Amino acid sequence: MIDLLPEIKGELDSLRKLISCDVAAVAWIHSSHNSFRWRYVSGSRSDRYQRISFKIGYGISGMAVRLGRPLETSPLLQDTYSLKQESALMLAEQLHSAFATPIFGTNHLPQGVVLVGKRSTYSFVAHDIALVEQTARRLGALKLSLS
Repeated sequence: MIDLLPEIKGELDSLRKLISCDVAAVAWIHSSHNSFRWRYVSGSRSDRYQRISFKIGYGISGMAVRLGRPLETSPLLQDTYSLKQESALMLAEQLHSAFATPIFGTNHLPQGVVLVGKRSTYSFVAHDIALVEQTARRLGALKLSLS
């Protein structure tokens, strides 16, 4: 099997620079456990993300997967505090604001998620959101091409 790490790291590093965020991460579903694991993180302060997994419906990433649509959490938005508190990656990386969007497979079901975050209070603008969604589509196509 071909190693996707260089391509995925390149996509995440590029995304992080384009929208000036502190962290860009991708998680893939671990089908035997029906949970997701963070596989690649750009801008991480430690390797703690490698031990973090989450289930559908918990935290910003799990809710984005469950709903099948992008979600944002920020101190500027009402009723999003619990999304941050339930997100182990946000807590581990000390992120205050984040945006997550699902990665869809050929069956139109979420197979992964892309999360970007800032360690400061921020509200993601339309340009940021479009870039994250484009990256999610590219990462999904990249993963599917080698499956």
